[in-house]
Amino acid sequence: MRYLIITAIIFILATVIKIDLTDGTLPLASFDNPKAQQHCEKQYTIKTIPVITELGDSPQSLFAAYPSEANITLAERLAKFYELNPHLQKQAMVPGELIKIPVYTSVKNIC
Repeated sequence: MRYLIITAIIFILATVIKIDLTDGTLPLASFDNPKAQQHCEKQYTIKTIPVITELGDSPQSLFAAYPSEANITLAERLAKFYELNPHLQKQAMVPGELIKIPVYTSVKNIC
């Protein structure tokens, strides 16, 4: 009889520990709303500047000539650059070509 009670207690403890580790001690409803937290993240507006290219221009040289107000990585700016100018993904820039340069400006958030 003693072994049966000890076995039942072990199974109950194991079940409680499993539920605590998988679902958590606090229910999900007690956490903040994730949509409300997204409003406090950094937000940017993107303006495009049309530029006529010259001999020797590259995306990096144009980014240096037209810097962004916000801190954006080069990879993000290049991704937006190629999104605005998809024809430049497979070919080089030609002098006299009209391209668009993305310029990021930060928006003030009121949290």
